[in-house]
Amino acid sequence: MPLVSVVIPTRNRATVLLRAIRSVFAQTFEELEIVVVIDGQDSQTATALAEIQDERLRWIEIKETVGGSEARNIGIRNATGDWVALLDDDDEWLPTKLEEQMNEARTAPQNCLIVTRFLDKRRNAEIVLPGRCPRLGQPISEYLFCETSVLGFRNGFLQTSTWLAPRHIFLKVPFSKGLPRNQETDWLLRAVVQLNLDILVVWKTLAIFHNERSSGRISSMSNWRDTTNWALSPGLFTPKALFSFFAIVTIPAARLTGEPLCVFWRQLGIARQYGRPTLRSAWLFAAAWFVFPYGRFGLRSKLQNIFNLRARS
Repeated sequence: MPLVSVVIPTRNRATVLLRAIRSVFAQTFEELEIVVVIDGQDSQTATALAEIQDERLRWIEIKETVGGSEARNIGIRNATGDWVALLDDDDEWLPTKLEEQMNEARTAPQNCLIVTRFLDKRRNAEIVLPGRCPRLGQPISEYLFCETSVLGFRNGFLQTSTWLAPRHIFLKVPFSKGLPRNQETDWLLRAVVQLNLDILVVWKTLAIFHNERSSGRISSMSNWRDTTNWALSPGLFTPKALFSFFAIVTIPAARLTGEPLCVFWRQLGIARQYGRPTLRSAWLFAAAWFVFPYGRFGLRSKLQNIFNLRARS
C-alpha cells in the first residue's frame, strides 16, 4: 500500500501532464501512487498514459466533464494512501519535495496542511513564494490576501501543487462541486475554519508553478463578475480581507477585460459596503486600475525581484 497518493486532474494536455508525472516518478520518496483523473473524453491522454510502464500509475476516465473540483474529489475518493498530495497537470515537483514534506508529517498534528515554497515561473520573471508563514491566530483569508507587497503580489500564496494533507481532511471537506473558478481558495477558506487546520510550511523551494496565466491573458467578461458574487458568500472573508481581495483580484480582472470606469466605482462601492480598507489595500485598489492595468505582470514582476520584497531561498 502506498503512503502518499498523488492526485492529478487533467484534460487535453497530455504533453504537460507527462512532465508532471515524470517529476513524481523522480521523487526520492517512493511509497507513492499516482491517480490521474481524465475529466471528460480525451483519448490522446489515455493513450499516452497507457504507454507508461509503472504500476504506481493508474487513471480514471470520466465520460462527461465534471470540472476541476469534482475531478479532484473523485481522485481523492479513489486514492489508497493515508496522505494525498495535489498536483496540477501543468506544474512539476523537485525531487525531494515529498520526502521533505513527509519528514514534517512525522510530527504534524492530525488536522494539518503541509505546503512548500515554490517557484512562480512567469513569462517575464521568476518569484519564490510564499514570502512568509501564517502568523499565529491570523485568519486564513487575511493571510491569503492581506499579506501583499505595494505592487500587489501576495506573500501568502499557497499554490495547490504544493499541498499535502491526510486523506481524511479532503474527505471531510471536499472541493465545491461545480465551482467554475476560485476552487482552491474556496477550499482553503472553508477547510481551515471548519477543521481548525494547522498550515505547516516547508521553507524550501520544492515545486515549479508554470504560471503562463501571468502573461496578462484576458479572461471572459463574466469571470470577474462570477468571482465577485462568490467572494460575497457569507463567512469566507473577514472585512479586511474582502476589500483586499477586490483590490488584487476582481479589479485587475475587470480592468483587463476593458470595462468602463463606472465598473471601478461600482466595485469600489461594493467593496466599501462589505469590506474594510486599509491604506495599502486602498492604494492597490486604485493602482490596479490606474497605475499598472496593462502589462501588469511583466514590469511589476521585475520590480518585485529588484525590490526583493520576498525572501529568496
